[in-house]
Amino acid sequence: MLPEEVTNMKSNPPRVREDVTRNHIPCNLCGSQENHPYCPENGLGLVECDNCGLVFVSPRPDAHELYALYGETYFHNDESGVVGYTNYIKDEPNIRQTFNGRLNWLERYIERGKLLDVGCAVGFFISEAQKRGWQVQGMDVSGFAVEYASDKFGLDVRHGSLETLDYPEGAYDLVTMWDVIEHVPDPRLYIQKAVSLLRTGGVISLATPDVDSLPAKLTGKRWVGFKLSEEHVYYFSARTLSKMLEDSGCEIINVRHVGKFVTMRLFLNRLGMYSPIIAGALGLLERAFKLSEKSLYINPYDIVAVTARKK
Repeated sequence: MLPEEVTNMKSNPPRVREDVTRNHIPCNLCGSQENHPYCPENGLGLVECDNCGLVFVSPRPDAHELYALYGETYFHNDESGVVGYTNYIKDEPNIRQTFNGRLNWLERYIERGKLLDVGCAVGFFISEAQKRGWQVQGMDVSGFAVEYASDKFGLDVRHGSLETLDYPEGAYDLVTMWDVIEHVPDPRLYIQKAVSLLRTGGVISLATPDVDSLPAKLTGKRWVGFKLSEEHVYYFSARTLSKMLEDSGCEIINVRHVGKFVTMRLFLNRLGMYSPIIAGALGLLERAFKLSEKSLYINPYDIVAVTARKK
């Protein structure tokens, strides 16, 4: 499919079949079987570990069913507040601008070298990194995304997960995971594998919704970070994500909340989930001055980025 066709198509949101088996699982951080419901009013089946506080979905489908979610409609559908994106490819300029800011920040901690982006989607991040002189590779569980990144940008990307793909250990200076770790069925294994791919002194950086953030606490079940229970299966805080990285042989070097460049239309759409009156009033200005595609940087302080160095 041509990029223009992807941009213009309309799609129903992806879903995991209702008849699949869902299994209860232990805590991925500490192994405890003891937990209690977390924000049950949102209906997502979340639990919180009684021992370490990690929040996750249990019971849930197996990895095969979870990964089947990430087809073409994941990147373009009409219910992005529930699952996936409204139009990921059309939003390319904003996504690239966001990623350039993250590269500016990461290059304070590591010199340009070999970079592996885990969950690279259609390749916007590694495309920007390549322009800056990084030697880049990417991987994603979405066959659609990998094909797009390869065909459109000629990038070195592979289809699969860290559990199935074979990369050389100790070969990379930087491994990144942007909005990935909350999706994977075994985040501890993912992080351990990613760290094994780094050289000593190499850097790993992850960004994920922060379930312990003030916006999450204030908005409760309406928090925008809550997604379809087959998409976001883990909800980390700065503390639980840092602990998982430290347990995998890393030293934390930075923890911060990060934002993104978005269109005014998307910003008002998300604001409407919290305050329809304010969003409606601003929407009048948006339409009057034709600002729907105007780009702005928004940081609600509910996405945590943790950067660590391999010991």
